[in-house]
Amino acid sequence: MGSIYIDFSKYPEEWDFRVDNFAGYEVSDNILKLYMGPTEALYYSNVEVSDGSFDDLPWRYAVFEARIRFEGSHLGSAGWGFWNHSMVVDKSYPIWFIYLRSLRSYPLNGFFIQVGRYFRPILLFRDVSLYYVGLKLFPFLAPIKIVSWKPVFEEFSFNEWHVYRVEWGSKKIHFYIDGSHVSSLPNYMPMARGRADIWLDNAVFRPPARDDYAYVYRHVTHENRGRSFLEVDWIRISEFEGGSI
Repeated sequence: MGSIYIDFSKYPEEWDFRVDNFAGYEVSDNILKLYMGPTEALYYSNVEVSDGSFDDLPWRYAVFEARIRFEGSHLGSAGWGFWNHSMVVDKSYPIWFIYLRSLRSYPLNGFFIQVGRYFRPILLFRDVSLYYVGLKLFPFLAPIKIVSWKPVFEEFSFNEWHVYRVEWGSKKIHFYIDGSHVSSLPNYMPMARGRADIWLDNAVFRPPARDDYAYVYRHVTHENRGRSFLEVDWIRISEFEGGSI
């Protein structure tokens, strides 16, 4: 695949843009602006940009790097990195930074790194340590795994520009923010392929119920009274020269 660099001086025609309901995007001043909202609670609203489609997954053992700023206050999710475009629990393999914010007792209220089913919190919006203890004592309650309940940062400002980097190796996956190492997780599915993906939506996911015969992560949509933005200055993707690491 070589390498790709996009600075948004124009629309990247080779990339795929998806918009659902109350969302959209624009390019101005060399910045890609994804926006979402106001959103109705019962309808999924999403804006997403990727370099592959459902069955077009161009990357394995690659580096994703992007300079991103976003508000980080809406109910729903946002994220960036690699994904193999499946929500089936046994097949889904995201490798990304993911923001999740919801109401009430939703356990994944925070900003995380995620590799497959495994999560490491960068920042938590509320104390969910009891839930993490519950998962360790009763792992059958949900298919997700929390590798540590302790967040990497006590405070983190989304609405400032940061450079996020994912190094996807055959054995380990490393995550960086502004050049500082955040965490590393094992590559649990070394033969997986993925596409580069950035999105902003009004939904968080929930694990499948016992009677969910499709065994997929389901969307839980939210109402947002205002409009949220995610801005991308540039994206760089390349093959990982240290792919065996």
